[in-house]
Amino acid sequence: MEQHLRRIVELSFSSTPEELLKASLETCIQLTGASGGSILGEEGVHLQFLFSDVTELIGVRVPFDSIAGVTVSENKVVYTYAPADKRHFNGVDTQINHNTKYLLSIPIQSIHKSTGSEHAAKNSGALQLLFENNVFPEINLERGAQEFLLTEFDKNGPLMDRLKDILWFLPIVAFGMEVMRLRQTSHQTIHELKNKLISGLSWIRYLKEDLRQKTPAILNDENIKQDFELSETAIREGANLATTYMQFTNIYSPVFAPVNINDVLTETAVSMKVLATGLKAVNFSVTLDLDKEISVKNMDASQLKMAFFNLCKNGVEALVEHKVPEPRIRISSAARNGRAVVIISDNGPGIPPEIAGNLFMAFKTKKEGGIGLGLAITKKIIDVHGGTIKCNTNSKGTRFTITL
Repeated sequence: MEQHLRRIVELSFSSTPEELLKASLETCIQLTGASGGSILGEEGVHLQFLFSDVTELIGVRVPFDSIAGVTVSENKVVYTYAPADKRHFNGVDTQINHNTKYLLSIPIQSIHKSTGSEHAAKNSGALQLLFENNVFPEINLERGAQEFLLTEFDKNGPLMDRLKDILWFLPIVAFGMEVMRLRQTSHQTIHELKNKLISGLSWIRYLKEDLRQKTPAILNDENIKQDFELSETAIREGANLATTYMQFTNIYSPVFAPVNINDVLTETAVSMKVLATGLKAVNFSVTLDLDKEISVKNMDASQLKMAFFNLCKNGVEALVEHKVPEPRIRISSAARNGRAVVIISDNGPGIPPEIAGNLFMAFKTKKEGGIGLGLAITKKIIDVHGGTIKCNTNSKGTRFTITL
C-alpha cells in the first residue's frame, strides 16, 4: 500500500492529470481485485466517463438518474447487482457488448469544501468498480442495492475492511479531476480573450481608416500616432500572451509515438539556421554531434522540437544582442544507461544571476517584449516526458542538459 501511495504522490508532482487519474484507477482496480472500473465526472447535465479500463467508454455520457448520478448527487456509496437495478444505465453495456454484474459506486468528494454545515459535501464525480462475483457475501443484495453515506463508511464492516485502502486515493483523484477542469476552463477563456483582442486590433485599424478618410491631418499628429502605436502594441502583446498560454495548457495532452530524438534535433538545427538568418546573425553556425546508438522511444516529437527550439532561440537571440563574434550553437545527443541525454550550448556571455534564478518560472523574464513562458513551456514539456533539464551558465556560455 505504501508503494502505491508513493507512486501516486510522485505522479501528482511530475505527470499530467490524465496520467495521474489513469494510474489511480489502475491502482484501485488492483487493490480491490475488481474486474474493471471507471472514473466519472460532471459534464453539463450529464456524467461523463473521464477514464476507464475500457477505452471505448471514455467520453460516453450517462444520465443523473443512473447509479453514478445517485452517487454524485446524494453522496452515497452504492453496491448493487446491476441487472436487477433499474438505475443501471445499460446503454453502456450495449455499447461495449458486456453485461455488468456487481457494481460498487463511490463518491469522489471535491477538493472544494461546501460552505455551511447544512450543506452536503460537494462531489466531483464517482469511482465505479466492477466485479464478476459478489465480493461481499455478507451483504444480501436480494432485497436491492446496499446504500449508505460516505461518512458512514466505517459502520459497514465488510465494505470498510475490503475498501479502506482506496479511500486514501480519492483526494488525489479529486485533485486530478480539478486540474483537468481548470485547464479546460482556462483554455476556453483564454481562447475567447485572444479572439476579442484580435478583433480589437482590427477595429483600431478600421478607426484609423475612418479618420484618414474624414480628417487625414489628425493622423499626422505625433501624439495621436504614438497613442495608436501603443494601443496596437499592447493588444498585439496580449494576443500573443493568450496564444502562448494556450500552447502551455496544450502540453498536458501529448501525442506519443515512436521517435528517434536525433531526427527531432536535426529538424531543430534547420529551424535555427532559418531563425539566425532572419535575425541577421553574422558568421552563425550550428554544430550537430549525434549519437547513432540513440534508440527509438515513445515521445511527442512536435512538443520536444518546441522545447529544443525555445532553448536554441534564446541562445541565438542572446548571441545577436551581444554581438558575439563567431556565434555558434552546439547540439549533441548521447545514449546513457538506457536514456537519451541532449546538450544544447552556446558561446554567449551567459545568463545574469537575477534571471538564472527564475529561469523556468512562468512570467519571469527580463527580455524586452517577452512574457516569460518560453522556458516554462520547455520545462513542462520535459516534465511530461518524464525527463529532467539543468542549466549551467558562466561568462563563456550557457549549456542546457536534458535527460529523457
